[in-house]
Amino acid sequence: MDIRKLAAEGRTEEIERQLMDLDSQFSFKCRKCGKCGKCCKHQDTILFNTRDIFNIACKLQLTMEEVINEYAETYIGSASKIPVVHMVPRGQNAVCPFLKDGLCSVHDCKPTVCALFPLGRVVLNAEALEKGLEDGQVEVKYMLNDIDCGSRKQVHTVREWLARFGILEHDEFFLMWSRLTAMLHRMIRELEAHHVSNETLNLFWSAIFSTLYLDYDTSAEFLPQFRQAAEKLSSLCQGVAEVGTLFPAGETN
Repeated sequence: MDIRKLAAEGRTEEIERQLMDLDSQFSFKCRKCGKCGKCCKHQDTILFNTRDIFNIACKLQLTMEEVINEYAETYIGSASKIPVVHMVPRGQNAVCPFLKDGLCSVHDCKPTVCALFPLGRVVLNAEALEKGLEDGQVEVKYMLNDIDCGSRKQVHTVREWLARFGILEHDEFFLMWSRLTAMLHRMIRELEAHHVSNETLNLFWSAIFSTLYLDYDTSAEFLPQFRQAAEKLSSLCQGVAEVGTLFPAGETN
């Protein structure tokens, strides 16, 4: 399922019909146990979250900024309206930069979207996230992506697949990440609604990028640092919400 295409076409009912729960079944078998590298080629939709970058930085003994500079590009998402970090494939065959001799060189800390493959994971009720509701009120669903490799000779449940690849059913970081990015999206929308200048937006984007992706010590535990970053950015969002009406009405892009 190409969820981006369906979403762009407004086909939300079709999306919801295909979403899966933990005990939903799907059919997939990797023919060469992950050693053909086919799923690591011609992939230009791999986005890194902060935990992905942190883990890869630890693995390669780099800073998070070095990982981004070497393996990714950063831009403002057309839908999210916040800085996103996108893996840059290499060569004529658009090969993942971490693919070495047909194998993933960061297999033990590969990006979340790669670890989930062929599944994807979404938060269904985004409005609940934007309102800051508790985790129990946020519904996580899964989807089977369009795939052109492997076979359909093995049946799995989503729950079994997550366990096989060490992905938590209740992923605290994923929920925090989803909530935070939804809040940041809403903040930028509010700034745009007040017609703030591009210069002002760039200042906010720079602050978001640094706090969300860069300001971490890779020798320390990740999650406490991400909680601190989330608190800082949440405070920024709250501040914008409280003083938003004070932005000069005449300030335009």
